[in-house]
Parts: sequence; C-alpha cells; structure tokens
Amino acid sequence: MPWLINSTQLEKFRKNQKNVVILDASLHMDGRDAKAEFIEKHIIDAQFFDIKDFCDPHTDVPNMLLLDEKIISEKLGKLGIRNDYKIILYDNSKSYSACRALWMFKVFGHNPQLLYILDGGFEAWERDGGKIDAGEPFFSSKTYNVQLQKQFISTLQDIKHNLGASTHQIIDVRHPVRFAGGPEPRPGLRQGHIPGSFCYPYFTLFNKDGTFITSEKLRKKCQELGIDLHAPIITTCGSALTAPILNFLLDLIQHEKHSVYDGSWSEWGADRLFSGETSLDERPVESCVDV
Repeated sequence: MPWLINSTQLEKFRKNQKNVVILDASLHMDGRDAKAEFIEKHIIDAQFFDIKDFCDPHTDVPNMLLLDEKIISEKLGKLGIRNDYKIILYDNSKSYSACRALWMFKVFGHNPQLLYILDGGFEAWERDGGKIDAGEPFFSSKTYNVQLQKQFISTLQDIKHNLGASTHQIIDVRHPVRFAGGPEPRPGLRQGHIPGSFCYPYFTLFNKDGTFITSEKLRKKCQELGIDLHAPIITTCGSALTAPILNFLLDLIQHEKHSVYDGSWSEWGADRLFSGETSLDERPVESCVDV
C-alpha cells in the first residue's frame, strides 16, 4: 500500500532517511511547461520525472504507458533510481499528476510500500514554508530492474469483455458534463460514457486547499453512488491522467483489486476503428437523456 505524507514528514524523510528520491511529476494539460517550471523552482533535493518520457511512442492514443521492461529500466536508472529507493512524488498541476506517476511505478513493479505522495503537492510545501531550490539537479545513474505488474492495467479488450461479464465496476472521473454527453475537448471523440459506468469526478476527491479527502468521505460518496468497495474496480477518464487519483485513494483504504483503463475515453470514445474492429458498435456509448 502506498502512503500519503505531509510537508513535515517529507522534511524528515529528506533529512534523516537514506535511499530516498523526491520526484516532481507535474504534467499540465493547459500548455504550461512543467520542466521549465521545475527548473525555476522546486522542492529542495527533488528531480523532475517526465511522465511523457514513459509514453508508448507507437500509438496515437494520448498517455498510453510504455511497456518495454528494458527501456523503462534504462530510463529509471538514468534518473538515479534503484528498486529499493523510497520514492516521494509531488506535483504542481491541476491534474494532480503525481497519482499517475505513482500508478506507473506500481506497474513497473516498484514496491508499493516504498511509494509516497505529498498531500497538497508543491502548493502545500510552499504554504508550509518548505525549502525551495532552482536549476537542474545532478544525480548519478543507478541500476533499476523493471518487472511489469500488468494486473494494474485494463485494456480495450478488458472493457469490451466487461460489457457482457460485468465482473468489474467502471468508474469515470471526468467532469459530469462530459460523462453525460457534453462537448469533448479533443477532436475525433464521441460524446458520452462507457455503458454501465459510474460518474465520480476527480475534482471532488480533493478539499479546497488541494489536499485529499478523507477515507471516510470517500467511502460515504461511493455508498451514495452505489459503488461496492468490496468488488473489483476499473477507473477511467479522458486520457488516463486523472483516473489514477481514485486508484491512489482506493489503495489508501486497502481496496484489493483495482486498475486503470489506460486507453480511457481517448480510446473508447474514438470515432474511428482500431485494429481488428469491424464496427464502432464494439465500443458502445451511452449518453444521459437530459443532455
């Protein structure tokens, strides 16, 4: 199970713990340059973790995760990370992208007990008076060995199978307007949602100060929505960037079987056919009547 820590706890890790790496996993959807912002200012001792550097270059579906163990191992080693390191993730993004990065490390086979997220991200660190640095840090390469854990990933075929089998609950964390059938921000996408899925918007998983809601609030909301927290869950969103936020909170309440649909709506909602498909009817879409 990953961990949620505050600024005080992060400072203690930074000062007193060995084999700790702090990663800024910011990724923006509004055109901001996360790497440039990191160079301008970041948490002291942090390194920049470029989520886009771990995307599959052989697909046009946004943010699809690279699944080549050798290449990933080399990339993580060059970042100065070892398998036994405690990894503390944070972001300065409205997409709360540190959760995507943590999910990625779980897929890569990093021990979840060694994964942490800073509650409230960079804003909380600044608000709490944490030390700030600038520039690009230097770090020496290490050896990292990836062992993919594909049980944390759901695929297009998994979602198609689930339409008939209904073994998993699908939770969509997009904005309710998009879920209901409102306009899509990306061209080439149909409007609506995966049939039978639940709508649990990701922005409701946070308090006004950007910290995560409590486990009690999560459980209560799931009960109100009719979500069974004892049953398997697949999360989805627009391009699998915000869906892992819910997976992280499910980890915190020790939900045992949940995954991310990595293609998300960018794949399911596409108005074109993928390899092996004969009709868009293989990917049915539902919309709410009142939209």
